[in-house]
Amino acid sequence: MKADQRLQLQVKNPHLEICGISDPGLLRTENEDYIYLDQDGRFILLADGMGGHERGAEASETAIDVIKDFLSPKAIFERSKDINDDNNLPATIVSLYSLIDEAVNKANTVLYNKNLTLKLDRFMGTTVAGLVLIEREYCLWFHIGDSRLYLMRNGTLKCLTTDHSAHKEWEEKGMRGKEPEKNIITRAVGPKEGVVSDIKWDNWKQDDLYILCSDGLTDMISDADIASIMNDNENTDKTTVNLVEAAIEAGGKDNISVIVCRVLS
Repeated sequence: MKADQRLQLQVKNPHLEICGISDPGLLRTENEDYIYLDQDGRFILLADGMGGHERGAEASETAIDVIKDFLSPKAIFERSKDINDDNNLPATIVSLYSLIDEAVNKANTVLYNKNLTLKLDRFMGTTVAGLVLIEREYCLWFHIGDSRLYLMRNGTLKCLTTDHSAHKEWEEKGMRGKEPEKNIITRAVGPKEGVVSDIKWDNWKQDDLYILCSDGLTDMISDADIASIMNDNENTDKTTVNLVEAAIEAGGKDNISVIVCRVLS
């Protein structure tokens, strides 16, 4: 994507409204983020190529291209047929845990092998985060890295993911020692031979708002700012635009990608 281009995607059906924007920001010469919206509203994906490493844009696009093929209704149905009910979890949820683990590892293998073949000085890699919407009842999310998923429910914003970053580990250990830079991620797709994603699920509710974003948003504006913008706007498209614009007005130091998903029914 050229530095002066903004990508905006939309999906609307009787049950969901989804808007996604990926903007280069003010300082970067290339947009290394990549977003994907399933046209039937079944899932959304976001990846942020590692800044400072080689081929970040290639890494983010490649990872999503691999992962999205594992999330088709046919793939989920076929995997569900082999699931029994002994674990008290819906078969679709169990099958998605397996599929996402397989998808992330396949994406990691593809990128890792490219790194070895190309003999890059700094291996390409990317964060990945995704939200899968299931049977108008459940939602499942997963992430690797510091791209985040938030839930706005009844006017309250909650972050559903925990950054895989040196700064987050420093916080969780009581902030002892020197504070690390916020952009040092400890888990990514591509740089190492193996990777594990964090996966969780829950029931969705009418009027829920999900926000999937890269750190180009969260490094520029606070969670309180995000919540304020979410509460001020009922229009999904306008909300997404206003979040991106707020990050740009705050400095726009990185690529900014935001996907907002509103549950209508």
